[in-house]
Amino acid sequence: MQGFTIILKEIREVADDTRLFIFEKPEGYVFKAGQYVAMEVPKRENIEVDKRGLIRSLSIASAPFESELYFSMRKGESTFKQVCWSLEPGETVVITKAVGFFIVPEADTRPIVFLAGGIGVTPVRSILKQAEYEKSERQFTFLYSNRFTKDAAFDEEMKKIQLASCRYVTVLSRSEDPCAPENDERGYICAETLKKYIQDIPNSLYYIVGSPQFSEAIEKILADLNVPKEQCHMDPFTGLRVATIAEKKETV
Repeated sequence: MQGFTIILKEIREVADDTRLFIFEKPEGYVFKAGQYVAMEVPKRENIEVDKRGLIRSLSIASAPFESELYFSMRKGESTFKQVCWSLEPGETVVITKAVGFFIVPEADTRPIVFLAGGIGVTPVRSILKQAEYEKSERQFTFLYSNRFTKDAAFDEEMKKIQLASCRYVTVLSRSEDPCAPENDERGYICAETLKKYIQDIPNSLYYIVGSPQFSEAIEKILADLNVPKEQCHMDPFTGLRVATIAEKKETV
């Protein structure tokens, strides 16, 4: 695969079985917050390559203003993830230019609602960090669904986002811990959750990113609330075959 060769600088644990891979940003590399790349990892002699191969599409978790490129993923059994878990600082991978339309429009100033599950937080982090850097005045709401707090990547960072109007709500499906006094829910994102936290449901823009089941459920909830389909932006995990740059992105 042709593209940009980038050098791994650091690896951090950002949630349970979830790692953040920090790479040097090539000089002149540009992207918009919320976009993704195709990444190819090196072949390992001790890891048999499965049918899905060594290329995946990944959201960029860093914001355009940041000096490094961030990619984050859950641990898994695929060849791609096994290689990622074996990477050491100083090694390289290849990425394409950034593409994708999971971006916030500049001209449309309606409130933005992010509905993300699991590692789907990655493009949301990019967008919110860039908005914070630009001192955006627009209204953001982020409902983040996980099983437990330990699964919520970038949780502490999201709580500290400094924006004129940004509400971050955790929604935990299996936690038996009592809810925090505010911005913390149990169960799943549902119509009542949206009604509780979104001031203007019909006139907001929705950004949905998660597993196919998660995305389909959220899409139905919004349809039942009479949200026009053109106001819903989907960024689903495909997870079904090797991704190419022309296909929908798989966030892993």
